[in-house]
Amino acid sequence: MIDKLDTIVSNLNKLEELNKNKFSSLDFKEVNQQLETVMSELVSTINIDQEKTLNSEEQVFLQKILRKIEKLELKILPKANLLNSFSKSII
Repeated sequence: MIDKLDTIVSNLNKLEELNKNKFSSLDFKEVNQQLETVMSELVSTINIDQEKTLNSEEQVFLQKILRKIEKLELKILPKANLLNSFSKSII
């Protein structure tokens, strides 16, 4: 499980870097797809082993991931909304 959590953190770091650079739709989609894949695997693992409690290392990773997601959401969501409004106005 730590491997999957570490992969999520790595992909969130990539999103953070993408946010700092010029926006690339292809890069964003690629990182987002990787996140979706690993999150699906993680959810499957958790669903299979529902009785399992997280150890302290896993809890720290999850807290780190949640904080990073919240920060990225605050940074990227306004840009995504702006981009979405532009694409709607073009259509």
